[in-house]
Amino acid sequence: MHDSTLDKFVNRAVIGLLIFVVLFPVFVVFEYAFATKWFATHWWFPQEFGTKWFTKILGVNNIVNALVNSYFIATLVTIFTVLITLPAAYVFGTRAQQDDFKGARLIENFSNMPLAFPTITVGIGLLPVYAKFGLLSSTTGIVLAHMIMAIPYALRAIVSSFQLIPPHYEEAARNLGANRLYIIWRIYLPLIWPGIVAAAIFSFSWSLNEFVLVLLLGYPDIETIPIQIYQFVGGYYLHPQQAAALGLFLLVPTLLLMFLVERMLKNTTVVPAGA
Repeated sequence: MHDSTLDKFVNRAVIGLLIFVVLFPVFVVFEYAFATKWFATHWWFPQEFGTKWFTKILGVNNIVNALVNSYFIATLVTIFTVLITLPAAYVFGTRAQQDDFKGARLIENFSNMPLAFPTITVGIGLLPVYAKFGLLSSTTGIVLAHMIMAIPYALRAIVSSFQLIPPHYEEAARNLGANRLYIIWRIYLPLIWPGIVAAAIFSFSWSLNEFVLVLLLGYPDIETIPIQIYQFVGGYYLHPQQAAALGLFLLVPTLLLMFLVERMLKNTTVVPAGA
């Protein structure tokens, strides 16, 4: 009985610590975003709340443009990343299982290489290339740069979904005369859509929150929310309230997407690999 009580205490302590580490920074951001009066002697909680900081930042044209740019670029990155990774994931997730594609696993692992480099290294490497082809300070250039880092996440999510589907599903369809495009459209897509949704969320969230590549390759002609947040931190001044208010335009959409996907996938049946 004593051991059981101790185990419960340890489990709850570990879970409680995890919740604190994850939620406390989020809680602080919300505090700063809505606090209109906060005395230093009462540092743990504001005295008054309001929407003062949201009204202030939304009255600045550059910030409104940054909001539009961020969501527009993130949407383009999501669409093109999924379109590119879907056929590649089909090859890695199906052909590799059947040994039709020698070296597929090596190539798939090679696609994760951008994640091994700091983002600033990738950005500096792209600078001369972008300058040569006129992609600096262009939406096209930023979308392509974001896709470099988004594709590895999206590819892994969709490949995993393909690998869960038994190979004999496709074999049966081919025996009945179905071509590859029909098989992907009518058999695979209805079964792998959770992976596609996950890939889209990874891509959108990555692009929405990315800072370094936009700073190196797009600024000052292209500004996004992270760029604007950075501008609230100067050499002799700091505006945590406005930065927090603007940061919620990154945090809240991501949380809503995660919540909606959780609700959508809650009753989804995963196809067992041995079915």
